[in-house]
Amino acid sequence: TIRGARQLYSTAMAELESTGGQKKLSDTEQVAEVNTSTRKVAPPGSQSHPRAKASRKKQPEGVQSAATPKSKKPQQQRAKENVFTKKLDPGFEDYWTKERVQQGLKRGELVQGVLRINQKNFEEGFVDDPLGGPDYFISGVRNRNRAFQDDIIVVQVLPQDQWIQIPVTEKEVLVPEAKILETVEKSLHELRTDEPSSQRDRTLEEPSSANQTEHPLRETLVDRLYNVPFGMDSIVEAVGKSRYSFNCRRTVKVVFIVEKGHSRACAGHLKAFDREKSVALISPRDNKVPRVIVPLADCPHDYCRTPKKYETTLFICRIQQWAADSPFPLGTLMRSMGEAGEIEPETECFLIENEVDFGDFPPEALDCLPKDLPWNIPKEEVAKRKDFRKECVFSIDPSTAKDLDDALHVRKVDEDVYEVGVHIADVSYFVQAGSALDEVASQRATSVYLVQKVIPMLPGLLCEELCSLNPNEERLTLSVVWRLTSSGEYVSEWIGRSIICSCAKLSYDDAQQMIDHEWKEENLPPISGGFSASHVAEAVTTLNKLAKALRAHRVAKGTLRLDQPKVVFSLNKETGMPSGCSVYRQRESNSLIEEFMLLANMAVAHRIYGAFPKLALLRRHPSPKEKPADQLVSKCASLGIHLDTSSAAAIQASLNCYIQYRGSDNPDNCTLEKMILVVLCSKIMELAQYFCTGSLEEERKFVHYALNVPLYTHFTSPIRRYADIIVHRQLAHALGEGPQFTRTADEVERQAEHCNKKKKAAKIVQELSSQLFFSVFVRKLALKSYNYTLKGCKKIPYLVLVWSKGNGEIKQELTVLTPVDVVLF
Repeated sequence: TIRGARQLYSTAMAELESTGGQKKLSDTEQVAEVNTSTRKVAPPGSQSHPRAKASRKKQPEGVQSAATPKSKKPQQQRAKENVFTKKLDPGFEDYWTKERVQQGLKRGELVQGVLRINQKNFEEGFVDDPLGGPDYFISGVRNRNRAFQDDIIVVQVLPQDQWIQIPVTEKEVLVPEAKILETVEKSLHELRTDEPSSQRDRTLEEPSSANQTEHPLRETLVDRLYNVPFGMDSIVEAVGKSRYSFNCRRTVKVVFIVEKGHSRACAGHLKAFDREKSVALISPRDNKVPRVIVPLADCPHDYCRTPKKYETTLFICRIQQWAADSPFPLGTLMRSMGEAGEIEPETECFLIENEVDFGDFPPEALDCLPKDLPWNIPKEEVAKRKDFRKECVFSIDPSTAKDLDDALHVRKVDEDVYEVGVHIADVSYFVQAGSALDEVASQRATSVYLVQKVIPMLPGLLCEELCSLNPNEERLTLSVVWRLTSSGEYVSEWIGRSIICSCAKLSYDDAQQMIDHEWKEENLPPISGGFSASHVAEAVTTLNKLAKALRAHRVAKGTLRLDQPKVVFSLNKETGMPSGCSVYRQRESNSLIEEFMLLANMAVAHRIYGAFPKLALLRRHPSPKEKPADQLVSKCASLGIHLDTSSAAAIQASLNCYIQYRGSDNPDNCTLEKMILVVLCSKIMELAQYFCTGSLEEERKFVHYALNVPLYTHFTSPIRRYADIIVHRQLAHALGEGPQFTRTADEVERQAEHCNKKKKAAKIVQELSSQLFFSVFVRKLALKSYNYTLKGCKKIPYLVLVWSKGNGEIKQELTVLTPVDVVLF
């Protein structure tokens, strides 16, 4: 039995999506990804589909539908419109000149932003208001002026008489500031005190915190990482919201495309052709991309004779141009990919559409790798680094991992004082700035993890061998080493280049068995370096205790954690097809690694920002936009759920209070309900972004909202993220242990924007890969199908489903948060 909840919250999210709420990609540092269901739209041939409006007109002779052979009656053929000859009257407006656009931006008459197209309605687009107000609205394809999803565009605000009035039911629910502050105080009080409080006439007992011993005379490591020049007051100010109240949507039109964010590549099916004009029509599967006219010569040679043969064939098309008087762009058919629904063709389509480079590394990049193998660390390099080879260093990763970025060690140095080391692969030693390999890595920007394989950022010799912290191999690293007490109090910190020799490669299962004291030596991987399984097990349990203490301090600062279930697949070794799936469960061993990686990232962020206040590459997470947040609060209130979105801490407090209340009488349903609430809260989150500190004038905007920390960066995964390599170079320069960092602030900012784009594309492809394997797995099970009828839908999401069952019917009444069992036969 698999518990399904997608259909239960889709209605609640519909308004968020259509008014600027967009799908947000989760981040390694606890910004959870929203794994939304595929939105249902009418098929391309239907009357209600936005791209098929033209199909209701007559089609002249000589134009055939791919699904309608010549034997069709003439009347049926003429029911189709000749999309190949249709012209726009008037056509699209000409784009403004660069000079005119620059002047308009300087005067504040124009707005620049990234285009988002509504997945459910192709004719609706949105652009962020840079001042934080409600999104600007683009109504209709003509006003979008040939721009595509993710393009950086410049728009002009239309006159107010063309703005769209918002119905009363869509207006914002504005909450008085005094009420917000009162709610936050109450929620945080219930989380942080041991004093029982009342909630809906039930008593909620705050769980005890044995690890949160107070030592007022000494700061904790977490306190130290929160201590920055602009102070915590600025964080509160940065995440606070200014309230807007608009009764209408501000409409705009596109006047210029600054940069093409969309690849202009799409996967789709051939739908029609015109012999006379020697052209065919591609209908993309992505609803945000228009239909494309391609030369008939690009199509298979027998397509005109046997169009039905290619009805289920996937083709890749690349858009080349879009004339001002044409409703459709012109493109070229790159090639046939294979049958829709098959794993390899679908996967390759995902990669091409999202511009993921999955080809071989060029020879000039491979020439940058060491030639003399097996490679040994030069003696002069060893002399420059701090030596941790005699420490009990080990890695904890998924059992299938080959690119081991990080390792840990811990040892007791004094009474209640421990040394903890976080060791990260020194990839920047091998990837020299400005080299051909560096150029390839900077373009790829990230590794892409699919269900069945990995598209690496770096060649395998580096990913899996020279940089990977494999056991019983000497490796170059950059390390962050703290000394702290068992309660997390800070004693000292050292950051620098180092050398290690890992004694073991533990899986998360191995580490969890050690934490639970259930390990058996015969079930563990080989352990080298003169250490025993008992040594490693003791180190793991010590690290786990320290991680718990540090996490308690960090949670007390007001962090937001939105964990969502992740589906993992077991694959048939011979066929590569999915043979099973399960929900991956986060355990203490995962949290142990996560905690120290987060703290290492924070520590490095402080170090490089102190050295390069206008040049540091950091990572920020803006606070949620008001309108989607207020709409979610209103939706939850209509279901009797109190949700406070005034801060990250307030959201976490609301979730915790709800779980404490609901879990007292129905713990099983509570788990599912919490999952739905987490998904809804994730839906309103903004994307976390890399940025150069010199590109933002106000330090308060550096804040990471979900983690609620003032400075954050990515340092711990240089094998799979190029941003981490930049950070390593900046850190080495700041420490005086590496070459001078020569990039300018503008160059760092451009690289940061490119990394943001590639990280987003990688996340989309990973999600599509998971959905593809799940669909193949479900299809393999040969599910029984039942017909159901939607009988009603009210303001509070409410469905009555009527299922046909033999001679009778079964009625089910569903609302949001109704648990549903989906049985796969």
